[in-house]
Amino acid sequence: MKFVTPLVSVLFLHESVNSSSIRRGRRLDSKPSKPVPLFDAKAGKSSKTDKAGKSKADDNNLPFSKASKEPEPSSPQGGGLNTLPTHIAGIDNSFRLLKREGVIDSIPNSLCPQNRESDEEGAEPVNYGKNVILIIGDGMGWEMIRAGAVAKQVIQELEEMGVDTKEGATGDIAAAAKEAFAGRTLDDYYTEGKGSGLSFQDLSGFNLMTTSTTMIGDPNPGNHYGPANSFLGSVSDHDNGMADLLVDADGNPLVFDPRDIFEGGNMVLWDEKKGGMHPWDENYYKAAMGVPTDEDFDPEFILQHAIDSANSASAYSTGVKTGVNMMGVDLYEQPVRTILQEAETCGKSGGIMSSVPILHATPAAFVTHTNYRKNGHHLADGFRETEPTWAMGTCASIYQPSSELKQSMINGSLASKYTFLHQDPEVMAENFYDPIQDLDPDDGKKVLACFGGEYSTSGNDNMPYRGVDSTYLGRHCSVGIVDKDEDDVTLSITPNTTICNHWPEEELKNIPKMRQSIEEALKFLSKDDDGFFLMAEQGDIDWAAHADHMDDLIGAMLDIDDMVDAVRTFIDENGGYEKNALYVTADHDHYLTLLPHFPEVLANLIIDGKSHEITPFNNTNTNAWDEAISASRHEDDSKSQTEHLKDFATWSDEDIQNVAHFFGPWGSGGNGWGSHSTRPIVIHHEGDDGCIGALVGKGEGFLFIIMSSKNYYGNK
Repeated sequence: MKFVTPLVSVLFLHESVNSSSIRRGRRLDSKPSKPVPLFDAKAGKSSKTDKAGKSKADDNNLPFSKASKEPEPSSPQGGGLNTLPTHIAGIDNSFRLLKREGVIDSIPNSLCPQNRESDEEGAEPVNYGKNVILIIGDGMGWEMIRAGAVAKQVIQELEEMGVDTKEGATGDIAAAAKEAFAGRTLDDYYTEGKGSGLSFQDLSGFNLMTTSTTMIGDPNPGNHYGPANSFLGSVSDHDNGMADLLVDADGNPLVFDPRDIFEGGNMVLWDEKKGGMHPWDENYYKAAMGVPTDEDFDPEFILQHAIDSANSASAYSTGVKTGVNMMGVDLYEQPVRTILQEAETCGKSGGIMSSVPILHATPAAFVTHTNYRKNGHHLADGFRETEPTWAMGTCASIYQPSSELKQSMINGSLASKYTFLHQDPEVMAENFYDPIQDLDPDDGKKVLACFGGEYSTSGNDNMPYRGVDSTYLGRHCSVGIVDKDEDDVTLSITPNTTICNHWPEEELKNIPKMRQSIEEALKFLSKDDDGFFLMAEQGDIDWAAHADHMDDLIGAMLDIDDMVDAVRTFIDENGGYEKNALYVTADHDHYLTLLPHFPEVLANLIIDGKSHEITPFNNTNTNAWDEAISASRHEDDSKSQTEHLKDFATWSDEDIQNVAHFFGPWGSGGNGWGSHSTRPIVIHHEGDDGCIGALVGKGEGFLFIIMSSKNYYGNK
């Protein structure tokens, strides 16, 4: 299967490259040269240095520094794109790419339908394009989808057999159910490809996508995520654009090199030999079965230089590749318009919603422009400037509209536009959205709905999330006790688990489920005669995977399944896929592997009323590689990365067999990862009208392009 590659830059090189070095950016006049290793991805060690401590490199791979003065007028800025050789890179946009690939015959002369304001008799009907609904399961890799699909089918079958999947079963019912699931394996469900069981797996389209990040400057210690750098350096210490450009030894600004890092470029690209042709590549399962893997396969390859949600969601929202922690800006920290903003430009409504904070990375990437995802005033400013038609999620910490803005919605300048709803112990979930039933976006009306945080007694950052039994009660709450020495170096981690609830029981009655919220979002946005764009995120999948918590993860998968089912019902009742396009995908993967007997294990735990034990009692909710790096294990090449991870993991071999899954590479201890990976993700879709198919294998497709050009704005 060939890949669609949506997470790439608008600067691209049409070639496949592979070597063994990392380059930090290139000069405008430089030519490719023999790469120089600066970092060993396997051992996580820096290369040899000279006596001055500088990496030994060729003239075209010199260490960068902050510019000490402004470049001469003749020096290109903003990337020097006007002088960049055409065989290396070029400025592109959605429409030019689609024309080049034959998806559209010509480039329209305007982003929006030109006659949308026309009321002349006999005027050609306005083609407003399709409503576009993008559902993102944060961290929802192929294996997470399979875990959810299998779990849903197991639950349904057990319920048909009379098992109470919330409380368990006893006697003859329990015995018959256990007999039915005896010897049940993943082979009885699916082991590759699209699969079935969840609502979005019934959609007609299915493709794989790579999730690549950029590499500007040195890699992070231990290659843990891609570095959060732009061509102005680290993004966390300044606002957009408020720093000098990085330059080479001659004072020339560095520019983006779209080649693979192992060829000396700035992109962390996929290697199908090291990482496998598919997320379900058999090599990920061979090791656990004691079978040798293919010679070129490297189970640690997907651990290196992972993308984050800000970076990937920004690629979705803008079509422009940026760096880790950056949203709605390019690599020079210049703002780039998002698809939601372009929707509003064309008179459409635009909405975001999430099960986690409203301005957390994924939703924020559609309404803000910031070089740093934790820059609170950038987040608040971006929301105020964009003014999405619909915004819903938790309002916690810095990841929410400002207090001043919310007050303005209540009795200030925005009160005529916005209806501000928030969690209230006096308002029941079923009545929460009553105040907006008569509102219409065509009248300029907008909605902000806040939950959690200051609006709840618990102060939770998430919407209510459930476990396997869907009760929101009874889970393993795990906290690792980290033992450090006097130098703050991690020595060991000890599990400390108690039984708690997924969500405070007394608050559940006041908070709509995500299914209800997306139904209300669609009902409201669809009143816009020009159409709408909606991005809806199930963010708890990612939070569960970070915690190595399968009980939470399955609950979150059941949640996104309900959300998509509601969307599909809406589409069926509102013009079908002739009027709507639906995309269900992720922003990145983690590193989960199911063992063959997972269905039987899960079924038995449900029958016994112990479904929460699908997460081992020995879990810790700590990041093993973070702790290993703190102990400088990434600099110790006497062991493999997998072996170092195992020293900071806490699951036993018995735990792994008892729950029939593990996180991280085989041999890393069961809960030996807790971070993102670079493994390709999947996209399920319908109503796309062939855009994705035209871009498969091109290495230059953006989901933004798919949505904006053909389906979305009605330009053919």
